[in-house]
Amino acid sequence: MRDAKGFTIAVPVGWNREEGASGVFYRSPDRTALIQVFTVVEPELTPLGAAQGASADLRARTTGFQEVRLGPVPGEPGAAELVYEYDSAESHGRRRGVERVFVARDGGKWAVLTAGPVAEWTLTQAHHSAALAAFRPGG
Repeated sequence: MRDAKGFTIAVPVGWNREEGASGVFYRSPDRTALIQVFTVVEPELTPLGAAQGASADLRARTTGFQEVRLGPVPGEPGAAELVYEYDSAESHGRRRGVERVFVARDGGKWAVLTAGPVAEWTLTQAHHSAALAAFRPGG
């Protein structure tokens, strides 16, 4: 789907779009899962630096934060990924998220974050893969 904020992305049918200060969110009807898209506006940050900063920020402000993995994405030069878990009232327990930060073909730094209940991690990964495969800057 084309988003008014200047990108194309795949999201599950029936999910609701919301805009916030920290980007565009697509949420499952029961709000247990989400996809978030935003630009990284700090010019000095590399994708890895942005992912490291996200980890530090989440650790400081998220209940039960646990970093699962942080580092470069194999086969995607310059891309970085953070996988983490935290306590989520919306997900009725633990939520696992994955945030990929990368430089898109437009030269902009983008982040695509997908999260859902820990018990549905395989589904969350499928949503994340589909979102990334369809992602195009510029709509």
